Amino acid sequence: MNTSIKAVCSACGSTETRLSRWRSHDERTRHPGMYPFRCGACGQRFLAPASGHAARRTWPVAVAGIAALLVLAIVAAIFFAVFPQHDTADEPAAAAVTAPSLEAARQGDLDAQFRIARATLLAPERSKEATREAVEWLRRAAEGGHTGAMIHLGKLYKTGVGTPQNYELAARWLAKAAHAGDADGMVEFGRLHRGGIGVEQDSVAAYAWFNRAAAHMHMEGVQERDSIAIKLSPEELKRAQAMSLHEDAPADGEGEDGPTTKAKLVVPPPQPGNGR
Repeated sequence: MNTSIKAVCSACGSTETRLSRWRSHDERTRHPGMYPFRCGACGQRFLAPASGHAARRTWPVAVAGIAALLVLAIVAAIFFAVFPQHDTADEPAAAAVTAPSLEAARQGDLDAQFRIARATLLAPERSKEATREAVEWLRRAAEGGHTGAMIHLGKLYKTGVGTPQNYELAARWLAKAAHAGDADGMVEFGRLHRGGIGVEQDSVAAYAWFNRAAAHMHMEGVQERDSIAIKLSPEELKRAQAMSLHEDAPADGEGEDGPTTKAKLVVPPPQPGNGR
């Protein structure tokens, strides 16, 4: 796959994007003409048509790209039908969702809270007040146990996009998602350990979290695990693999004094619901 292919991040509008890996063969076949990208600014993974070198591909690829754009147009039409936009410029972006969705969110529906937050953050005309409201919806959904909201909130705190940067809170929310059994949360929490962001830098713990995500068939977890494995000594690798299976330390982000430096590393079963 050509790494010079670029795209614009659908979450923050940044062009600092890079190609990601397909999570499965099924995902790839269901999105012809599309490519997976990872944003370097906000960490968001998204699918989009590519630019740059892709423009010089042969006509079959161009036809596939046109088909993908038509699919995107249909998806966009459905999205705006579900979340109708308003012309009033001073209304908060959260008003873009339907009244039933907003009422459901107010009644404690975690999925509705997460959808409202996502729709608000993706709205290009959002105001600072609307962004604060979106972060609050994410916080409420995360506190209710929605792992998608935990991950999104953790990424916001990590990048400082939409809310002041706070590595401790980023580690806390990503830790909760990881320990709840969310494979995306495991990958993101492993990245914090790899970089020493919000937690002590620990390549062994990073490998263990990536290994757990790989056990859930998360292909980015596989890639990250194999990438860091070559940097570990045989003794460290053995210890990391043991940590992936055994509960031998307090959970990161679960202690009374905030994030700890070791991990509670037992692979839990996948959690139904609370997905993104």
